[in-house]
Amino acid sequence: MSRFLLFLVPLAIVALPALAQDNAGIATSTNIWAGVYTEAQAAQGQKFYAAACAECHGKELEGDPGQGFPGVAGSGFMVEWDGQTMAALVRHIHTRPNDNPGDMDPLTAVALAAFILSQNGVPAGKTPLSTDAKEQAKILFTEFKPK
Repeated sequence: MSRFLLFLVPLAIVALPALAQDNAGIATSTNIWAGVYTEAQAAQGQKFYAAACAECHGKELEGDPGQGFPGVAGSGFMVEWDGQTMAALVRHIHTRPNDNPGDMDPLTAVALAAFILSQNGVPAGKTPLSTDAKEQAKILFTEFKPK
């Protein structure tokens, strides 16, 4: 097993820069802390969340891990998405709850992402989060605000 780890660790180090890129190879140019959604989007997302998500993920976004529903607010959520792009998060939301991309339109998925960001202390900005996956891929999800 130790030989496997000796192989795996250098491989992981080489692969780390790729984590800051979406599947399409689009380099990130900003992060979630730069005001990548609007308050209006978050407010719309809050309505969608209350109507369609709160039953499983909790009114306070705490989730129900025992039932397989992760929390979407708090340090665990932030750690889980750290290093991924907003495109990955929106795509993940877009395919819920039945792993069916047709279940949720892109505007709803973006609004939910904005609401989730707001509930995790990520500040809103003046520019709406785009429904274009290529634009979302330019936004890196980082657990903490860069200094």
